[in-house]
Amino acid sequence: MRTLLFTAALLLATFTGAQSAQAAIQIDGVIEPAEWGDAMVYDQFVSLQPLNLEPNPAEVKTTAWLQSTPEGLAIAVRALQPPSVARIGTRVKRDFQDQVDRINFMVDFDGDGRSGYAFTLSAGNDISDEVITNEVQFNPDWDGNWQHAVRASDLGYEYELLIPYSITSMRAATDGKRTLAVYFDRVIATSGQRYGFPAASFTRPRFLSDFHRVEVPAFEQSLLATVPYVVALSDLKGNAQDYKVGADIFWKPSSNHQFALTINPDFGQVESDQLVVNFDAVETFFTDKRPFFTDNQAAFAGAYPGGNLFYTRRVGGPADDGSGSAQINAAIKANGSLQSVNYAVFAASEDGEAGRDFVLARAAHQRDGIAVDFTSTFVDRPFFDRQANVNALHVNYKPNEEWSFETAVNQSRVDVAGVSNTGYAGGVIADWDMPGPFRQQYFWIEVDERSNLNDLGFQDRNNFRYLEWENGFRQDELPKSSMFASHAWELELAQQSNGAGDPLRRDITFQRYSETRAGGNAFFFVRKRLPSFDDLISRNNGIVRSKGGWQALIEGNSAREEGGNFAFGWNLGAFPGRTTDRHNLQALIEPRWYVGDRFDVSLGLVGTRMNDWLLWRGATNFGRFKSKRMDVFANLNWFISDQQELRIKLENIAIDAELDQALRLQSNRDLIASNTAIDDFRLRNLGFQIRYRYKLGNLSDVFVVYSRGGATIDQQPDDVFGALRDSFELRDSDQFLIKLAYRFER
Repeated sequence: MRTLLFTAALLLATFTGAQSAQAAIQIDGVIEPAEWGDAMVYDQFVSLQPLNLEPNPAEVKTTAWLQSTPEGLAIAVRALQPPSVARIGTRVKRDFQDQVDRINFMVDFDGDGRSGYAFTLSAGNDISDEVITNEVQFNPDWDGNWQHAVRASDLGYEYELLIPYSITSMRAATDGKRTLAVYFDRVIATSGQRYGFPAASFTRPRFLSDFHRVEVPAFEQSLLATVPYVVALSDLKGNAQDYKVGADIFWKPSSNHQFALTINPDFGQVESDQLVVNFDAVETFFTDKRPFFTDNQAAFAGAYPGGNLFYTRRVGGPADDGSGSAQINAAIKANGSLQSVNYAVFAASEDGEAGRDFVLARAAHQRDGIAVDFTSTFVDRPFFDRQANVNALHVNYKPNEEWSFETAVNQSRVDVAGVSNTGYAGGVIADWDMPGPFRQQYFWIEVDERSNLNDLGFQDRNNFRYLEWENGFRQDELPKSSMFASHAWELELAQQSNGAGDPLRRDITFQRYSETRAGGNAFFFVRKRLPSFDDLISRNNGIVRSKGGWQALIEGNSAREEGGNFAFGWNLGAFPGRTTDRHNLQALIEPRWYVGDRFDVSLGLVGTRMNDWLLWRGATNFGRFKSKRMDVFANLNWFISDQQELRIKLENIAIDAELDQALRLQSNRDLIASNTAIDDFRLRNLGFQIRYRYKLGNLSDVFVVYSRGGATIDQQPDDVFGALRDSFELRDSDQFLIKLAYRFER
């Protein structure tokens, strides 16, 4: 008994000690001087939108605090915003893109410019988190476990964040110290102004490398997190029920090693993909929201010139026998560092005779401005008697603050029934951030006809050479009388040809992106497309000659005006047809209504008129169609309380296509009129979802979801509005599910 009491007392003392350590800095949105007295202070914020680097005005002064604690990296930001500067603190969903008052904190835990993490906290205490790779590439799929709070007062906002060191792997500390690279900014929604420290901008080719480096005390944090889940699904159409149980396990024994295991992972029934209508020969790329795959994914990022080496949707994607999504038995991954070498390993195995086995291994090293990594992947597909292996070498070189070079080469080998094909791909991307407002980019990418990354990676095509030159110019000193705060101009020349030298793309593009003083933005481009060829559209039945022409697009997004409840987006576009001089037209309108701070509704309408729509219809047969298309998308978000939210999402696509002319491809690559019977068609596609979420804790939720949708193509005579109306009758899928996921952590 005394032993039991002693153990209980020890556990209580340990718990109390942990609580009092956390109490040193309370994440409550109140910046107490006694809590932050030992923190580093940053108050030299400058204007980054517009990018004129003017000092942060006193009336909206921004001050940040940073402190390394045993519980993690603690950040506080005081953002003054008097009543004279209108505020927008509307509630928004996770990983939001809405224009609301907010702060951003970004950190590179290794301080080497290879990868970073962005943490955004809105004035409504909602969050977004992203992974940063390749200097300026942000991926919002990752969801981290971190603390946050915000408080509004007459003076402005006070934000506090605590980011545990267990949130990712990082290199081992040296002599009890760790060198981080950090960045802070705050955004005023009604004006779009952004003030940050240091003077780094994601509109430049170098962003992550320009973070402020700081040495902090190093603390070790281990982590063991288990996230079991259960899904109960009722198929209302098939009158059937199904249950699914699985778990994700994350283990971080030390700062520089992290491991993850998933068993029967959830494929994301509560996060539906956006509807896509794709008649092209190139598959559609989808992002991934499965926690196992998004956690620490920066260590596995493989977007090289010529393709992506690791496309996570391949794992658990359509099975090789066409029976539906493959069932993942288990998958593991590990990443970390061994002295100066970073490593990443992934392996997964699918169930059944049509299942596949996947393996990826990577090693990376950086020194004196040169970063080198080597990746090898292997996929076994027994159903096709197919094995695929890819080896890739990637080098990033930054000789000075102006120039950066990214180069890569990869070899792929595919063995099918004992027959091997080996292909190669590579390229160079150079950035020149010239002194002053100019910058230039140069691209050269070469991929041979046998290169194939698509067993585990994503490659939109092979057999091409791509050359591009870009020249950019920024204006950030516009007159105060102008409605625009800044302009970013760009001239682009691009050419792509296949291995035989046939031009696939020849473009001259002039464009401008602008930020308004009211917090909105505007964009336009004009492009001259020269005549070219398409060697994919016929699915290996010949190369098709395409006409050139002019293409143009203009679009804008308005932020909410002072005291207003509406935001607005729109665009107008025209692009040339492939076989005639007729142009295709498109228009979008998307109003959004904010009914208070917890309820918003948006409705989007896109109308497309295709006067020259070329579609392949088998062998050397094509159809040129005249079509009308309507896209309708609507969203309702109701933040019932801090723990509850209700979302309603509707997507609807309708196409009415009438044959203008049947065509046949000739050996000289021209299309001529033919008498082949080709039918008119209509397409309908529907996606509808009602989702209720109850937040049990960070990354712990109960979801109740009703989903319905379907897609069909038929030859019934109709108009686009009739097809849009009839799409609501689609019921290929009609289901109700409940999902419970809870994160246990110690």
